[in-house]
Amino acid sequence: MREKSLRLSLIDAFLYSLMIGAGETYLPAYSLSIGMGEIFAGVLSTLPIVSGAFLQLITPRGLQRVQSHKNWVVASAILQALTFVPLIYFSATRAPNFWTLFFILTLYWGSGFSAGPAWNYWMGRLVQVEEGNRYFAKRARVSQIGILLGLIGGGVALHNNVEIGPFSSVFTLLFVFAFGCRLVSSFVLSSQFFDPTWKKEPKLGFRASWKVFWANTSKRQFFFYLAPFQAAVFVSSPFVTPYMLAQVKMDYGTYMTAIGVLFVGKILALSLIDRYRGNISGFNLLVFGAGAIVPLPAMWAISSHSYYIFALQLLSGLSWAFVEVGLSLIFFKDIKQEEKVPVLTVYNLLNSLAIIFGTYVGGKFLWYFGENIVSYYAVFILGTVARAAGFVRLYRYIKNQSLDLVTAKTSTSTEKAS
Repeated sequence: MREKSLRLSLIDAFLYSLMIGAGETYLPAYSLSIGMGEIFAGVLSTLPIVSGAFLQLITPRGLQRVQSHKNWVVASAILQALTFVPLIYFSATRAPNFWTLFFILTLYWGSGFSAGPAWNYWMGRLVQVEEGNRYFAKRARVSQIGILLGLIGGGVALHNNVEIGPFSSVFTLLFVFAFGCRLVSSFVLSSQFFDPTWKKEPKLGFRASWKVFWANTSKRQFFFYLAPFQAAVFVSSPFVTPYMLAQVKMDYGTYMTAIGVLFVGKILALSLIDRYRGNISGFNLLVFGAGAIVPLPAMWAISSHSYYIFALQLLSGLSWAFVEVGLSLIFFKDIKQEEKVPVLTVYNLLNSLAIIFGTYVGGKFLWYFGENIVSYYAVFILGTVARAAGFVRLYRYIKNQSLDLVTAKTSTSTEKAS
């Protein structure tokens, strides 16, 4: 049963990633296509994430009522699929206003966040610790391939203005496809094994979850050092898509290629990580990747030539893969099983608050100086400066923690020898 469930989880990852590639990735482009301004398009790619993070605070309490991590994950996946239904309607009829679209995307992100902590707990039971590194690296590669395929399919459809049957809008076609992928994904999730005895683990409300989070000193400190770096990342990253589409004037085919190259970079890096990682910790992978992404925003100000952007996106994908795998290993290995739901629930909230702060800074800068290419370059340079400041603090913390761990191990070995 366990082996079958792990195979089904790979299928779920592929379907979920197709939804991201063909649906989620093109939401900023859809916002621009219906007349949202460049700043609004950037904000819509991040602000609903924050409100979604607040919505997911019901996860611990909801688990108490549902009494099954599996049922909660499946229900969250179905809800996420259903959020594409109003998008299908609006893309086929009339454009929604900002707040309607904001509400839809809030439900999309909220349901996704709600599934996360419970899914991590569930997978922590299914995956043996000794096989965790290899399995999650494999799952990550499957995910990146799924995103890439969805992205290419969506980009080709938009570039060629494909119309199939009743779908007069290409975005309608993409949203229908994304809806179907997530719906089938929820069915695959429902077919995976879940031992009823696992639900006996304590499930806590948000106040109790905060206490669990706060009591874990090392993880609390780590997240508080990570959050400023995450905020720095989002000073510039939400405005890359508006820059490419509205300032560089990329067509959908070129835009699809630029985003696709990003995921090619991730796939290549994941293969290298899986092959050469050995005993490297998640913290070391995170530090390497975080350091590599620090100068990337400023590099956008060097050239707007398509081939240069492709190369920059490839480098970005290679770097971000290390960050994502590092965080995945930290969540899987370094958080106790009974702490996963409360700690990750609080982490999602803190991370989202950091995202909205960073997005506000970048958006305010663009609003004040105007939506022109020079202002974008200034935001990108500001993003690199902010990332550098956040990285220095994060690096020092992880380095000090590593030294403390080595000292503790040496002391223990000395005591045993004597």
